Amino acid sequence: MWLCHYYEQYFVALDETRAHMEKLGIRADRITVSGIPIDPVFAVSKDKVEMRVKHGLAADRITFLVSAGGFGVGRVEDLFTCLSELEHDAQIIFLCGRNEELKKKLDKLSTRLVGSRVTFKNLGFTTQVDELMSASDILLGKPGGLTTSEALAKGLAFVIVNPIPGQEERNSDHLLEEGVAIRCNNLPALAYKVNQLLDDKARFARLKANAGRLARPTAAHDIVSRLMKLHRGAE
Repeated sequence: MWLCHYYEQYFVALDETRAHMEKLGIRADRITVSGIPIDPVFAVSKDKVEMRVKHGLAADRITFLVSAGGFGVGRVEDLFTCLSELEHDAQIIFLCGRNEELKKKLDKLSTRLVGSRVTFKNLGFTTQVDELMSASDILLGKPGGLTTSEALAKGLAFVIVNPIPGQEERNSDHLLEEGVAIRCNNLPALAYKVNQLLDDKARFARLKANAGRLARPTAAHDIVSRLMKLHRGAE
C-alpha cells in the first residue's frame, strides 16, 4: 500500500523488509534498515527499582504493563480476571488512556479481588509510558508497531494476546521467530501460559535479552543522520 515510484530513500524496520524490497526491484542503496522512529526518551536508561518506587509499585515483584484500551469493553474484564489467577507474586499496570469509564470498572474489580497474588494499578492518560516501561518486565497485549518498538527499546518480554489480523499478526510472527514473545490465543489459558514462562527463569531471561538485541532505540536519530548525509551528497 505504501510503495511508490518517486522516492529518494526508503527507511524500513527489518532486514527482511529490505530483502523483500530488493526483490521487487528497489535499489539497495536506496533502502536503509533503521527501525521505527520513536521518542528519544525511550533510549534513556532508567533504573527499574527507582521507577517502581516513583510510581508507587513494589520494588521486588514481576511487573506487567497492559494497554487496556486496546482490548475493548468487555474483554478487559476477562483479561483482568485471568491475570488475577497467576500463581506468582506480580503487579500489573493497566493503561486505560482517556477511557475513564474503563478505569472506574477496573478499579471496582480490583476491590473485589480476594486471595489473589496479583496487585493492579489502573492508570488513566499518562505521558510517562517510558518510565512505566522501565519499571516493567513484560508487555502484555497486542503488538502494534510503535508500542512494540518502544517496548523493545526497554528490553521487555512480550505476551501477545489475540493480535488483530494483518500487521499485528505479522509483528507477532516476527517477535515469535526472534524469541522475544509468547502468544496466547485463548484467554482461559493465559494464566497457565504466563505461569509456565515465569517458572522457566532461563527462558524468561532469553526473551528479555532478545528484546534488547532487536531494539533500535536511536532510529529517529539514525534516519535524520542518513537524510543529512544524502542532502550533503546532493549539494
